[in-house]
Amino acid sequence: MATGDIMPFENANASKMPGSLKYAVASGTTASIKAGEPVQKLAGTAYATLASNNFPTATLRAVGVAASASNETSTADGTVDVYPATNGQIYIITPKVAATWNTQAKYNALVGSRVLIDLTTGTFTLLAADGAGNGCIVEYLDMSRYLGKVAFSFSPLVDYRNV
Repeated sequence: MATGDIMPFENANASKMPGSLKYAVASGTTASIKAGEPVQKLAGTAYATLASNNFPTATLRAVGVAASASNETSTADGTVDVYPATNGQIYIITPKVAATWNTQAKYNALVGSRVLIDLTTGTFTLLAADGAGNGCIVEYLDMSRYLGKVAFSFSPLVDYRNV
């Protein structure tokens, strides 16, 4: 997987970003989550995992974005620090298809869309198809300053604590 696929976004109007929280990661893999990757957790389970493809949804619920690499091993549980999917926190990510977002007019037409994060060949990117059960909300971004990026927030409806 790739470090830094998703980064917290701050601008002059943003408030301070919340601190990270520590989550348990089950043994069986080695450092499965890298900083900047999305993290999921099923409600009622003890362990957080690397987000899967087409995330987040009502069943693939969001914990947030990893602030550190996880430290589990094949034989010992570990932990990962995660920036929680807090209401109002905005992140930036690369779009899956750059041509879908390459002008301000195209971008503006997608603001407010409910979309998913894609995982292809180890890289997390953002899709553009709107869907009622999709858990990322496209936020406004000035394309002249952040060409090739998309701003999004996590919907509170897909937070793993919202069950």
